[in-house]
Amino acid sequence: MTTQITPTSELQAVNIMLSTIGEAPVNSITGTTTVDVSTAKNILNETSMSIQSQGWNFNTHENYKSLSLDSDSKVPLPANCVKADANSQFRHLNYTIRGGFLFDMEKHTDVFTSAPASVDLVLVQLFEDLPEYARQYIILKAARRFASRFVGDKEITQLIGQDENEALMAFHQADSQEADINILEGDSNTFSIIHRPTRRNY
Repeated sequence: MTTQITPTSELQAVNIMLSTIGEAPVNSITGTTTVDVSTAKNILNETSMSIQSQGWNFNTHENYKSLSLDSDSKVPLPANCVKADANSQFRHLNYTIRGGFLFDMEKHTDVFTSAPASVDLVLVQLFEDLPEYARQYIILKAARRFASRFVGDKEITQLIGQDENEALMAFHQADSQEADINILEGDSNTFSIIHRPTRRNY
């Protein structure tokens, strides 16, 4: 019988993090949990939010059109939206998010006469909805943070850091390939340095 390989689950991610401090794996991360499990899950969520908020191919929705005015002439954004901007056809416009609504930075208002035809949005995804390359990078970055907080052993964190760096390179390469970017400037690491948006922090 062939064993089917499936994407890494949130439970598996937490167990990987627990293994870095010598803790045994758990069967559930819901309901009542230990402090270690609760902390690991929180760090995993924090890390996922931090990385996803930078905007990548898998969670950047260009020309998002499902916008409309509410009764107060405001434009509500999806609950998981962490970044909003005008699309490439309207770069002279400057939008952001304020209190869950689209905000016009030029006019200093969240009141519109009509909803924009389309905008570019960054939408944070649940861990289970992320591509595997993103899960792997998030897990290893979270594991390093977790081990550093609980153990503080530099050798352990350095070893995890090496795996994290490899996962970051794979992350860049996979995300670029998904975006159909032709990497001509060099390897994936060189490409990420050349084209890395200034607001992204690794």
